[in-house]
Amino acid sequence: MQRTQFLVLFIALLLSFGAAAQNPVPTTRTSHGKIQAPELDELSGIVASVNNPGSFWVHNDSGDKARFFLIDSTTQLQRTFYLEGIQAIDMEDIAWVQRNGENYLILADIGDNLGRRQDIRLYLVKEPKLAESKTVDTIRAAAIETKVLQYPGKARDSEALFVDPLDNQLYMVSKREFKSALYTADIFGQERSSYQLREVLKFPFTFITAADMAMDRRAVLMKNLTTIFYWPIGDQDPLVKALAKPSVSLQYDPEPQGEAITFSREDEGFFTISERPFGLDSYLYHYHTKP
Repeated sequence: MQRTQFLVLFIALLLSFGAAAQNPVPTTRTSHGKIQAPELDELSGIVASVNNPGSFWVHNDSGDKARFFLIDSTTQLQRTFYLEGIQAIDMEDIAWVQRNGENYLILADIGDNLGRRQDIRLYLVKEPKLAESKTVDTIRAAAIETKVLQYPGKARDSEALFVDPLDNQLYMVSKREFKSALYTADIFGQERSSYQLREVLKFPFTFITAADMAMDRRAVLMKNLTTIFYWPIGDQDPLVKALAKPSVSLQYDPEPQGEAITFSREDEGFFTISERPFGLDSYLYHYHTKP
């Protein structure tokens, strides 16, 4: 780890401990199983499936091919999907959006540890629905929609994004800034060759590794390595205004490099999953809470 990266991580931990000291809301954690498939070694993103209830879409981060996986509620690998013609750089999150009545997945190639990328890319595909017995499949190039984005001023690192179901506005959260910032772009509006992100909010914490917004818009979750932040959101509340309010800290047992979070589709809780650094085990955890 480079010196600057260590410094940012140290600051993140200090800020997180400060947030955690504010009497976090109790939660109940349940393990749904240990990751067994050797392919799933650096899980960095997770989203609960809509078309395959009870299952989850996951993916690895930098160093892996352009692919994503479907696992069931006990962490068993159900299918692997490859993105034809795509060269992955650093996939860091996965999100859900509904367009014209159909469910889509967003694979976010947005990681940039050194802050050198001229642009970042999102890959949109219709969410597959399992109906066949094969375990490996390919999303053809013609079925992949690519969105190219740029930050204002300079490149930044991000590992977290979500779409507001109220207006399908995209939001991303930076990781390595002293204060994580919320960026947005209207990628589902006018078609362009690239989209400019704009900063709309700064948070009093840093090193965010994951985020999600509930499909019914009841809340937003964000997490770094030690803390989970929660904001209740009303059905019609302006998102940025809601996120500008102080967050609620949820009780969380840190995982080994835990970089993924998603709301449950079935209850009020949420799920987390982690990478497997240094050969440590990774589990799918469900957290039950009602802040």
